[in-house]
Amino acid sequence: MERNVCFLVTVMACMPIGLFAQDGSNYLAGAVPEVDGKVIFTKEFDLNGTERQAVYDRAYEWLDGRTEANGNNSRISYTKEEEGQLVAQVEEYLVFSNNAFSLDRALMSYNLVVLCEPGRCKMSIERIRYNYEDNRYTAEDQISDRVALNKKKTAMYRGNKKLRVKTVDYMEDLFEDVGMAFGAQDTAPVTPVATAPVSPADASPTSSDDPPSDDLQGYRLLSPDKIPGNMIKMLNEDWMLITAGTDAKFNMMTASWGGIGVLYGKPAVTCYINPTRYTYQLMETNDFYTLTFYTEAYRDALQYCGSNSGRDKDKVKGSGLTPVTTPSGSKAFSEAWLIIECRKLVGQSLSHDALFDEKVKGEWAGKQLHKMYIGEIINVWVK
Repeated sequence: MERNVCFLVTVMACMPIGLFAQDGSNYLAGAVPEVDGKVIFTKEFDLNGTERQAVYDRAYEWLDGRTEANGNNSRISYTKEEEGQLVAQVEEYLVFSNNAFSLDRALMSYNLVVLCEPGRCKMSIERIRYNYEDNRYTAEDQISDRVALNKKKTAMYRGNKKLRVKTVDYMEDLFEDVGMAFGAQDTAPVTPVATAPVSPADASPTSSDDPPSDDLQGYRLLSPDKIPGNMIKMLNEDWMLITAGTDAKFNMMTASWGGIGVLYGKPAVTCYINPTRYTYQLMETNDFYTLTFYTEAYRDALQYCGSNSGRDKDKVKGSGLTPVTTPSGSKAFSEAWLIIECRKLVGQSLSHDALFDEKVKGEWAGKQLHKMYIGEIINVWVK
């Protein structure tokens, strides 16, 4: 299976509900807002005098794409364009842990209410419900301050922690995604128009003023320091695809090893490929590659890419993914919500002597180790 397993996650045994879990203040009192006893998350976006119709159009485009992409029973259920109102019924998964042996997740459903006005947009997440292990819960019964926190509001009950933390993180990510879609918070959108292809030799970080290519219509350029989401979660729980090669020949593989940071003063991202993988050959012979990230709706496609080899199968056809070409000539897929376009900066094969963890050293004794690739981030594309 073409999937690496990276970050070692220690799972603590479940503690009695009566005990408390100490956590950061961002999950404690006030993290879960309530209105008249109901859990309602709200966010208002300042759009600098944009006309209401333009605000509505942008909100509709984002909401339509979000509900279509997640693959669950999500849909826009009510529109009143002349008054700038939108309502959607949304279902998305909260993934607590995912490994080769188990998938621990809850299906969260809610109503998303949008009110568009001149120069601003207000969003509310209401009627939050969970379906977890064949049990159904409301947000009020599981994550509200009243039931999830101790009397002093200094800690969460262990039994409520998981849903509360994941819900708060989810809402932060959701509103950040909306902000980028609206061009709020220093994430001005790029007008999509056609451009001439860029040869790999001339590829360089694209200015935020440059338009995307035809293949990348629907994406916006983002500065590397504005990459959204929790990278550990995105790798360990959601996975990614490493895609190396060009139109002539390319291959993608599922991976969950990696990291992001700075090297030699450049924004950089790290991934690891075992030399036994077909993707390794293409990575070695090309200077550019992509790392792409997906919503839960594409879990099956990533599973397919991780359990089949491009040596003897058409993985594009088998996965159902749609290839697109980045300015460097690398390949990515239009189903990805995030594309990180990279230029190879450092390549280093790992050695058994370099392993300090005795358990890891024992597990990999006599096996071929991976090669680490550190790539300069030359472009970030986000939907």
